[in-house]
Parts: sequence; structure tokens; C-alpha cells
Amino acid sequence: MSETLTNHEMYLFFLLGLVIGSFLNTVIYRLPFMFGYEKGESAFKKFNLANPRSHCPKCSTTIPFYYNIPVISFILLKSKCFYCHKSIPYQYPLIELLTGILFLWVAFNSIDFLQSAYLCLFLSALVVLSVIDAKFKLVPDSISISLIVTALLYNFLLTPDLIKDFIYGALGGYFFFFLIEKFSKYLKGIEGLGRGDAKVFASMGALMGWYHLPYILFVASLLGLISVIVFFAIKKKPFRKLKGYSIPFVPALSFGLLINLF
Repeated sequence: MSETLTNHEMYLFFLLGLVIGSFLNTVIYRLPFMFGYEKGESAFKKFNLANPRSHCPKCSTTIPFYYNIPVISFILLKSKCFYCHKSIPYQYPLIELLTGILFLWVAFNSIDFLQSAYLCLFLSALVVLSVIDAKFKLVPDSISISLIVTALLYNFLLTPDLIKDFIYGALGGYFFFFLIEKFSKYLKGIEGLGRGDAKVFASMGALMGWYHLPYILFVASLLGLISVIVFFAIKKKPFRKLKGYSIPFVPALSFGLLINLF
């Protein structure tokens, strides 16, 4: 348990996580349109992370602030838009709750406020990357590269004597996936892993150091394999089709990081 944060401060981290989770939903919804992953036209002339205000994705009606309270509004509105009464995806409260729990967990385990703040920022970015990767099997470079840079800067400020371990971690994380991709393409003519996965793994090496990478990868690979087998079993697909089936790997990597973080 954190020795510097009180119980009240940790509860504040949870509430902050709910609010940040609401913002992450906005990022998850808007970035694919901004980067061209999601096809279609917006009803608004300006469409970015700042504009327009929060609105219903079905009818484009602006949401009043009193209907935009994390989790609570979803419950009070019975998962329907206040204006058009179309269903609100369960993704919204789930992301808010997940982010709140992550913030609380980080605050409970961190050694100081700075570590808590940065890890909350890092994990928030991974939530966004995981959902976008799960939906589109694409990873925005603007986020993954930013994580690499900020993780190296964070560790340089805290432990400058050990910065080589984190640089090696970033390089090792990237080139491990890069070599697998090239080797798979040479043998089978297909890419084994995406370059986006390599950058996310590099950011984890930059955060944790090279010596944590094998453990993160082991947990991620195990989770990825289990999730695919479960998916094929639920869909009643023949397991022979597993060969060549690609899965979004960022969610599995993120879970691997969480298991090894503290």
C-alpha cells in the first residue's frame, strides 16, 4: 500500500479515474474518425478532441452536463439517450469504471504521487490503444511513440543512473517484434505481428526496463492464446482456422504489463 497517499486521496484517484475514463471514451470515439480508421462523415464542421461538445453519436444532440456524469448518468438514463432514446453502448460506463479501478489500484501500490500520476497517464493511453486495436487492429503512432518518449524521460528524471536499462528495454521491445514480423513474412509471406504492437511493447520496455519484457510477453501470449481459443469455441469455428488468424495484441500486452507492474 502507498505510504504517502491517504485513503481519502486514493478515493479521489478513483473519482478522477471515472472522470478521465469519460474523456477516454471521447478519445476512443473520435480518434478513429480523425485518423481515417472509421469511415463516414460527421454532422459537425469541426470534429476533433476539443470540438464539438459531448454529443449522442446516434442523433448528434449535445449532451447537457447533468447527463454527462460518469456511470451515474448511464444508470439514471437506463442506458438510453435522453433525446432520441437510442441505446448507449455499455462501453462507456465500462471504460469509466475500468479507468477508475486502475487509478485506485495504482494509487494503492505506488510509492509517491509522481509515480501514481505518471502511471495513471500511461495506463490511460493503453486503455485507448487497447480499445482502438480491438476494434480496428490498428495502433495510432502518435500515442505509442509518445509513450516511449515520456517513459524514457520519466525514468531519466527518477533514476538517471539506470537509464541504459530502459533504453535497452525500448530498443529490445521494438526490435523483438520487428524481427518476428520480418521472419514470419520471409517464411509465410505474411506479417506475424504488427509494427504498432512493436511500438507499444517498446513503450513498456521504456517504462519497466528490458528485464521485465519476457514476463510481460509470456502473460500476453498466454492470454492471447486463451482468448482466441475461447472466441473460436463460442463462435463454433473449426480450430484449424486458427492458423493465420490475427488478433489485436495490444489488450493482451496491456494485461501483461499490469500483472508485472508492481
